Amino acid sequence: MNQDKIRVLIAEDEDGLRATIAAWLGDEGFTVEQASNGLEAIKLVQAHDFDIALLDIKMPGVNGLEVLRFIKKNSTATDIVMMTAMSDVSMAVEAMKLGAKEYLAKPIDLDQLVPQLRTLIRKRDAEERIRQLQAEHTARLLYDLHNPISGLRQSIGYLVKGMAGTVSEHQKELLGYMTSSIDRVISLLTDMMDLTKLEAGRVRLNKGISNVADLVQEVAQEFRVPLQSNKIALDIHPEADLPTLEFDRQKIQQVLQNILSTAVRLTPAQGAVVIHVRKVAMVMEEGQQPSDYVMVSIFNSGPGLTSDDLALLFDRYRNASGEGNDQRTNLGLIICQRIIEAHNGKIWAESEFGKGTTFSFVLPIR
Repeated sequence: MNQDKIRVLIAEDEDGLRATIAAWLGDEGFTVEQASNGLEAIKLVQAHDFDIALLDIKMPGVNGLEVLRFIKKNSTATDIVMMTAMSDVSMAVEAMKLGAKEYLAKPIDLDQLVPQLRTLIRKRDAEERIRQLQAEHTARLLYDLHNPISGLRQSIGYLVKGMAGTVSEHQKELLGYMTSSIDRVISLLTDMMDLTKLEAGRVRLNKGISNVADLVQEVAQEFRVPLQSNKIALDIHPEADLPTLEFDRQKIQQVLQNILSTAVRLTPAQGAVVIHVRKVAMVMEEGQQPSDYVMVSIFNSGPGLTSDDLALLFDRYRNASGEGNDQRTNLGLIICQRIIEAHNGKIWAESEFGKGTTFSFVLPIR
C-alpha cells in the first residue's frame, strides 16, 4: 500500500498528545483524523474507512475497548493499536483478546511509531494477499467439481428418458435417487461458491431504490405449490406506508428465498408461516443512537430449535439438526448473514422448542 493512502484515526482525550501524534504522522505522509473521545471516534468510523486506528483505552464516556468492539464489528479492514499507561496493561491484554493488533505504552516513542505502523500495514497486505490466493484456489476447485457433477446429472437425465435403451421402473427409481443426491451436491457446491465470493469481497452490491414489502409478496408467491400441497397457511402483514430502501434487490431476494425455503421445510402439514414487515428503531452497537430500519420477520410453526441448535445456525463449521434427523449444512443461512451485513443490517433467529422459530433481519433506512 502506498504511504499517501494510509488513513489513520487517532482517538485520544489528551489534546496535546493527540495533536503531537497527528502532526508527526502528517509529516510522514499519513492522512490523519482526530477524535477527542470514543463517541467522536465511532462517528468518524461510520463516515470514513481507516487503515489503522490508534485508540486510547481510557476516554470519557465511550472508552477505547468499546470503540474497539465497534470497529471489529463494522470496519473489519481496520487494524487497531491501543495506547495505554503502564497501569492499564491488564486492559491492553483484554484489547488484544478482542482483536487489537498491538498496544503502545505511554509515553509514546514517536521515532518507533511510524516504523511500527508501516510494518503493520505490510503484514496486513501480505495476509490479505494470502486470503485472496486461498479464495481463488477454493473457487477454482469448486468450479472444477461443479462442472463434471452437472454433466453427470445431465447424463442420468438421458438414461431416464430412455435415450440409451429401455429403462425398467426399478432402474428409474434408482436413477431418480441418484439425481436427487446429485442435486443436493450441486446445491451445496453452489452455496460454497457463493460464500467464497462473498467472503473474498468479489461480490459487488447492485443497489437500487425499492420496497421490501413488495419483494416479500413477490418471493412468497414462489412457494404457492409447497404451501398448498401441505395445507400450510401463509399470512403476510406489511405495515402501511413503509419507506423505500436502497438495497440489492437480487441479493435480498436470495435471502428471502433461503429463509422462506427453510421455514416451509420445517413447518408441518396444516401449520402456518407468518411474515411481518415493519419499521423499527434499533441500537446496533453500544454508544450509538437509535437508527431506523425496516425489519422482516418470518415465523414458522415448526418444531422449533433447541438453544444448542440456535447457537449453531450461523456457524459455517457446524450443522443445526432442524427437525428430527434432517441434518443440513448452514451455508445458506451464512450466505444470508453475509448479504445482510454487507447492507449494514443484521440477521438473527429466535426459537422456542416445540413452538416454532422466527428469522428476522433489518435493513437501514436511507
